[in-house]
Amino acid sequence: MAVAVLLQGCGGTRGRGQLKYDSATNACRHQPASCAQAAGQEAVLPTAVRTFATAGGSAVAAVKLLDDALRQEVTEALEECANHARTQVILERFGNRSPTPEECREELDDVQGRTVTLAMKLGEEMHRVALRCAAEKLNALRPGGFSIEPTYQYDQGRKKKTWLSAADVDRIRQEGSLGELKGSLVPDVVLHAGHPDQVQAVYDFKFPCVDITIRPRWRDYPSGHPYAGKNQRDMYVEAFRVEVVIQVVPWLGAGL
Repeated sequence: MAVAVLLQGCGGTRGRGQLKYDSATNACRHQPASCAQAAGQEAVLPTAVRTFATAGGSAVAAVKLLDDALRQEVTEALEECANHARTQVILERFGNRSPTPEECREELDDVQGRTVTLAMKLGEEMHRVALRCAAEKLNALRPGGFSIEPTYQYDQGRKKKTWLSAADVDRIRQEGSLGELKGSLVPDVVLHAGHPDQVQAVYDFKFPCVDITIRPRWRDYPSGHPYAGKNQRDMYVEAFRVEVVIQVVPWLGAGL
């Protein structure tokens, strides 16, 4: 059956020979100075969509209290988006089977001329579908209280985060001041109290390519990165000062 086949996953396994996952702009997320085209933003969704979904950017909006019941509704909605994204992309590309490890490692050139793996390409496609789905569902569940792919600068010394609007990020890129974006944090989905600076919960989609029976680890920052020695979740908790930092994986659902 199609569902049984699709349960095998499409992103990365842990340990030796680990396959990378997430969007094709993965390297740019963590070392934006090395990639002008995608520096400081995931570029999975168009700027117009991200701007629309970043409610409260110009004024504090009146939003619902983020109680346990609403947070559970949001979590379930994002789980549905992850399942939908994986199913749609895999069915379109592979029919009723999953990609093989060899296929996931296959290298190809992306639209910017960079070499990426098929796993990264699939992850980018799944992110795009999942984030559009998330924007639609959250606009119904929590209008004015969420952002899709917001960008934050974080000063570790001062323990201070600063939200950058899509216009700010575009300006920095156009000016070539990529150092300003080094170490920026770009979660997939942020729930907030009416303004992106008032973070209440953080969600990241993860799309393994080969085996989704094992929850992927949060990505470790490499040597030389400002956050070397820590992982994504560590930095989200530190910068946003929230404990609700959750990854959402197809079929495995939400977890730490």
